[in-house]
Amino acid sequence: MIEIVIASFLIGFSGAASPGPMTASVLGLGSRRPGPFVAGLVAGHGIPEAVMVVAIAFGVRDVPYIDLVALLGSGVLIALGIGQFLRAGEAVVVKDETPVPVAFGVACTLGNPYWWVWWLTFGVGFLALHPSFAAFYIGHIGADIVWLGLLALAVSRGANVLGPHYKKVVQASGLAMVLFGLYFILTILSA
Repeated sequence: MIEIVIASFLIGFSGAASPGPMTASVLGLGSRRPGPFVAGLVAGHGIPEAVMVVAIAFGVRDVPYIDLVALLGSGVLIALGIGQFLRAGEAVVVKDETPVPVAFGVACTLGNPYWWVWWLTFGVGFLALHPSFAAFYIGHIGADIVWLGLLALAVSRGANVLGPHYKKVVQASGLAMVLFGLYFILTILSA
């Protein structure tokens, strides 16, 4: 059981550390407290991941309307990226509550066709060989928590160092989310 958690953590860490929409959303953190933001982001990401693990446990191997789900998620990702770009000046102000990190997590996950491909190929294959679903999920989501937590901590500290220049980083992050969303839409439509 512990070997499945460790293997899943290492596999999940390689995916979590890859540049993508989750990373872009953390870059927009600013000097806000990283704990609540990352907790919400990982919760939003963890919901579809838990659903996918449960679905695989019950034998689901294909997702109906997968293109429609990914297109809708990509649209939300674009909208969130535009909002982040337009509100970049606000990111440097410390806020006690961040109302949308769960939405960010869900949108970044469902709007990313590579997430779907990963789960419907590698995820299904790994869990078919090692059907320890809870252990796999714990290790996998643990990797997201560690990576995104460390990244958020670094970004929140960096915002204080960069001061007013941090707005450009936040704007670039919002733009990256828009570009990821557009790229995902083009990828889905050209498939």
